[in-house]
Amino acid sequence: MSTNNEISKIYDISLSDIKISKDNVRLTDPERDLDQLAASIAIHGLLQPVVLEGEYGAPPYELISGQRRFLAHERILKKDKILAVFAGTLTRTEAIIRSLVENLQRAELEYGDTSRAVTELFNELGTIEAVQESTGLSKKRIKDHLLIEARASNKMKSLLHEGKVSPADVKRALQAAQDNIQKAEELLDLIIAYSPAAHVKRRLIHYGNTSPTASAVEIFENAVKPHVEQKIVISISNELRDALEKATRCMEMEPSDLAEKVLSEWLKDQGFAV
Repeated sequence: MSTNNEISKIYDISLSDIKISKDNVRLTDPERDLDQLAASIAIHGLLQPVVLEGEYGAPPYELISGQRRFLAHERILKKDKILAVFAGTLTRTEAIIRSLVENLQRAELEYGDTSRAVTELFNELGTIEAVQESTGLSKKRIKDHLLIEARASNKMKSLLHEGKVSPADVKRALQAAQDNIQKAEELLDLIIAYSPAAHVKRRLIHYGNTSPTASAVEIFENAVKPHVEQKIVISISNELRDALEKATRCMEMEPSDLAEKVLSEWLKDQGFAV
């Protein structure tokens, strides 16, 4: 791999000398809003060079990070060259890590692309801890990506991609259906159709697990029935509120779900709950 000094050098590279690496993790909609990116580059210039695998002076080079910037130069701006830095020779795992981390730091990477990359890294590195150390993702988020990539159907992944359901919805449907894919898909259809509140969605898991032979409609109807619930309202500091918002984004959970999870785990740790 290149040294930090080599990576810091910026070169003007001909687009014809660059090909997109097969290890670039952004597979879905790389041209989305490309005209907006091109307009920004035209006004402000390229603020962040693309990252290439290889050594300067030995083309062709493989594009590891910056696919959308490359496409904007090539297809809209009709440029001949682009600013680039070199990462030297990378293993496949190193290339995936670099592409994944950079994409996560920039335009939101499509969930399916992230899940595929995380799963491949897990298969290569062997542990969730190793993936966490390499990418900075939380263990919770890594587990979620692994679960959805392994267990969700193509339809469920399409609903995620289209933004019709959240990762939490998919996990709840799978848990409530006890991995019966058809039942899980039907539960997601009901969630889309009726947009139930978060506490109703949480009940799906309880009824699905206690009534494994129940249909998706029966599980959903039981979940939406009125229940007596006690709500606890607490005041928290601005720092805690900011931390909660950050945690919900990072862990891709709804605030009420995260708060319930934290409280439940604390009560169990202190011996007040089982």
